[in-house]
Amino acid sequence: MTHTMHYNAEDCLIEVTVEGVVDRDEFREIFAQGAQLAKEKDCFLFLSDFRGATVNMSTMDIYNLPKTLDAISTSLGLHAERFKRALVIAPQHVKDASFAEDVTANRGQQAKFFLDIEEARAWLLGK
Repeated sequence: MTHTMHYNAEDCLIEVTVEGVVDRDEFREIFAQGAQLAKEKDCFLFLSDFRGATVNMSTMDIYNLPKTLDAISTSLGLHAERFKRALVIAPQHVKDASFAEDVTANRGQQAKFFLDIEEARAWLLGK
């Protein structure tokens, strides 16, 4: 798995691109790096492109993702509820995405999955 992450100062959001096989450990790494950058830039909007990724996670792994983000955020003195995440996925991941959205909302966090990157950007920016 490879990922890139950078701060887009023009739109005030953090952009992430992920390729290859992604498991819970990689998600934890992405969360940790993203939360640190969010704290540094005081920016909590994330546009993540997973279209080139293959997600290799069990239902329990997906269920625990919001808890993982909460723990990482808390360790940095942040609240996971501040993060607003738009994730762009490939069509084959729609079923898991729906479940992930539900468990994320149940933990009071914001995450929405999209198939189109411009729709995701518009949602993040409130357009």
